[in-house]
Amino acid sequence: MSFISQVQAWCMKNRLLVAMGALLVIALIALTVNMNSSDSVTSQPDPLVQETTSSANTSNTSKNDKSSTMNQQPTAIIVDIKGAVKQPNTYQMMSNDRIKQLLDKAMPLPTADLSQINLAEKLSDQKMIYIPQKGEQPKGASSNNGANTSSANGGAQGQPINLNTAQAIIAYREEKGQFQSVEELKQVKGIGDKTYENLSSYFTV
Repeated sequence: MSFISQVQAWCMKNRLLVAMGALLVIALIALTVNMNSSDSVTSQPDPLVQETTSSANTSNTSKNDKSSTMNQQPTAIIVDIKGAVKQPNTYQMMSNDRIKQLLDKAMPLPTADLSQINLAEKLSDQKMIYIPQKGEQPKGASSNNGANTSSANGGAQGQPINLNTAQAIIAYREEKGQFQSVEELKQVKGIGDKTYENLSSYFTV
């Protein structure tokens, strides 16, 4: 009796065992396939989750941009303009406006010397702008505190000084505070003994 015949005879006698073994093999194969399929699905990102996350990030970015824009919105300010203009007065402007826009309202005279004015300079609250006539030396730099800048403490007697000296006086006053005496002007950069002698009688403390 051959080996194959013996195997066939054994299978015929143990049909139940053979059937159970076949079912076990099939179950193992099915389990392996399911596990591989599950791993593949898990490794792929969920499109819905990705879309939700992207939408949330976009929404946050949009809110931040709007908040930044609101913080940078211009505010109303009051500025004063004098000198060679048709309508010297105080004007309500916006904090992002320039001197050119202020002059459009005040209307410079034909004799105004605009070459001495920085038309692109941005305005600030309580700023005073003086427009000189042609051939006239400017009476002083524009001031952010509204005081006459040809004075050590805002009490000038009308003596014009050059722009650089006025700016130096303003810078010194902002750094050191109010002048304690007229002689303190000598400590301002650009004011020597001769300049002090010529101008001291025009300053008050």
